[in-house]
Amino acid sequence: MPNELITQLLILQDRDMKVRQIEDQLASLPEEKEATKSGIAGLKSQIESGRNRLKELEASGKAIEIEMGQIEGQVVKYKNQQLQVKKNEEYQALIHEIEIAQGKISELEESELEILYELDEARKEWATSEKAILEKIEAEKSFLERLGEKGKNLEAETTGAKEAHEAELAKTPKQSHSIYKRVAMGLKFPIIVALRSGKCAGCHMKVSSAVEYEVKKGEEITTCDNCARILYIED
Repeated sequence: MPNELITQLLILQDRDMKVRQIEDQLASLPEEKEATKSGIAGLKSQIESGRNRLKELEASGKAIEIEMGQIEGQVVKYKNQQLQVKKNEEYQALIHEIEIAQGKISELEESELEILYELDEARKEWATSEKAILEKIEAEKSFLERLGEKGKNLEAETTGAKEAHEAELAKTPKQSHSIYKRVAMGLKFPIIVALRSGKCAGCHMKVSSAVEYEVKKGEEITTCDNCARILYIED
């Protein structure tokens, strides 16, 4: 069973760990916020890309319409020229040009139909995709707001945890705190652990007989001769 001094240090350790835990959470918040903002930016980029894809298809369809209009205008011009030419060779040449133009118009009409179909499918698919992306953006924004609230709450908790830590520290003898502080500088928590079956619960190594004897006596603070953690005997 921990003696009174060890019990006091265990409480101090608990207060210390609480402060460290809150500080670690606070320290990780900026990275979480940046990651969330980056995620939102990526989702917005997806929306922009989707909309640009629709615009590209619309522009392609419009370009085909314009090209067909120009060729149709050329056909009208050729037909007017047919009324004016007198030589059969010239007339036949114009017929050939009209056929070529009409062939191009037919190809453009097929391309236009393909694009219109693709555009229609893209619009249907995008309507669903955009809605889902917008919902994700709103969810990420809500999460970002919660991170802001979490930060405020943690800051308030930090104040309370530090006050509790200082209050416990004031009760701790200076010499004991000095040992505790020295041990804490080189190790991760917990730095005060139980000795079970002759083994340190921190590093799980067997301690020397002398260390085990001193821990069991419980008259002073004894540290593990392997990892330097402070040891105590459990019930």
